[in-house]
Amino acid sequence: MSLRARHARRLASLLTARTGAYVVVRYDRSAGRYQVQWSGGPDRESMRELATEYAEEVAELDVTELVWLRSSG
Repeated sequence: MSLRARHARRLASLLTARTGAYVVVRYDRSAGRYQVQWSGGPDRESMRELATEYAEEVAELDVTELVWLRSSG
C-alpha cells in the first residue's frame, strides 16, 4: 500500500473518531481524486475544517483537493 493510500486510511480513521460518523476516503479513478464519504454527522464545510487540522499528519493528501460527499441518514 502506498503512503498516500495509508494517509487516506488515516484521515478516515481520524475523522471517524472525531465526528462519530463512519468516514471512508477512497480513490476515484475516473476523477483521478480522492473522495471523502460519510453519512449523517457534520456538514461538508465542518468536515473540511476538521480535515485541515490533520493536514500535516496526512501530508500525502492535499485536503483542499478532496471531493466531499455527505449523504443524509
